Amino acid sequence: MELLTLLSLTVATFVYAISPGPGIFAVLATSTRYGPIAALWLSIGHVIGDILYVSIAMFALTILAQTIEQSMAYVKIFGAAYLLYIGFKQYQSMGVSFKDDSAKKSVIHLLFSGFLVGGTNPKTIVYYLSFLPIFIDLNNLTLATELQVIVIVGLTVLLALSMANILGLKLRKSIEDPGVVQKVNKITGITMMLVGVFVALY
Repeated sequence: MELLTLLSLTVATFVYAISPGPGIFAVLATSTRYGPIAALWLSIGHVIGDILYVSIAMFALTILAQTIEQSMAYVKIFGAAYLLYIGFKQYQSMGVSFKDDSAKKSVIHLLFSGFLVGGTNPKTIVYYLSFLPIFIDLNNLTLATELQVIVIVGLTVLLALSMANILGLKLRKSIEDPGVVQKVNKITGITMMLVGVFVALY
């Protein structure tokens, strides 16, 4: 791919990734409540979901993508229910310290949560199927082009989510007074439940 095409693809992906949506909100809530490392693992899980969609958009036929979009309705319901559950549990949490809670979040749990946020949105594959043909010819793909697109999308989405992570970290530092932790639990719990609703309805 030409440099100008690569830059254009990067900008288009960044604008898409940074726009308010379930991924940004989930990373922001996780970073504020559990810290940057937990939010980073969540972001990586989200990126894996996006890369999956990009791969499908490049390798699969349009009819296959449509079939996957229809079947994703069931996966979306499961993902939304799971996010609502963890949001509700977070809402019920007592006012414990940030440090203690951070240790209780496993990497697998965070990766899975991130993948659900990024991977249960069938609109994402429609987006990639819509804009990828603007930058590449899907009928004449080379392995090098495919790898370039996957790397660009993965790194760009991770960059956008990392910006939300940094914002959550700044919010976290401003509210580390134990007296407001329970309020943070409720806010982040509600945020996560809203992400679940967003995933279900989007």
